[in-house]
Amino acid sequence: MPRDTDAKPPQIIYIGRADPAHDKLWQQFQAEGIGVGIAHTQRAGLQLAWDTKPLVVVINTANGAFTGERLCRALGRSLPHVQRLLLTEANSGAKVPCEKRLARPFTIARLRETVCKLLAAADPHVLRVGALQVNTATRVVSGPNGTQHLTPKQCELLSYLMRRPNQVFSRRQLMKDVWETPYVEDTRTLDVHMRWLREKVELDPERPALLVTKRGVGYMLVMPALEPEAEDLSDPEAD
Repeated sequence: MPRDTDAKPPQIIYIGRADPAHDKLWQQFQAEGIGVGIAHTQRAGLQLAWDTKPLVVVINTANGAFTGERLCRALGRSLPHVQRLLLTEANSGAKVPCEKRLARPFTIARLRETVCKLLAAADPHVLRVGALQVNTATRVVSGPNGTQHLTPKQCELLSYLMRRPNQVFSRRQLMKDVWETPYVEDTRTLDVHMRWLREKVELDPERPALLVTKRGVGYMLVMPALEPEAEDLSDPEAD
């Protein structure tokens, strides 16, 4: 099913070989106003997910072309909010990190039901990075320091960093993007907001483990690896 350039941005992405039964289901979702993107290789699927930031990614490994492990880890690192559904053969895929798995045989009705549940669970207002969670609608953050309420600008700053974990941003860049101001020479406002944020999310604000300063550069949100020494998906098609 080719991607319609006039269609809505995909809320669901399917990665795997074409399957006529699955194609009918994706067409049904499209008819109901739920955007669906299709990719037949891991590389294309990962790029599509990065570009469109869907709510659910369905990864079909049941045909034996790949295990999906490296792909799921890459999605978990770069898009921590996404719900990953793994379609596998029986007795396989147990160690692949994902939110839900379906093992053959399963019906298309079961697949649809599972995808719908994951869509409902993937609240677009909720961001999750490791132990940190923020609801951008209610401006409530939950983490190592419990549950706290954020001001609008605190929430905007934290959300900006949570959508880009493990990336260092200069103070000038944060002032430009979060405060939307061309005046970026005085960053004291940013530093004060960062101090307030640390008081709300860090166990020890004086020794932050999440909102880290890179001396001489700027700030970053540290997201712990899914596993120690987890490797990057440098070649998504090789598994």
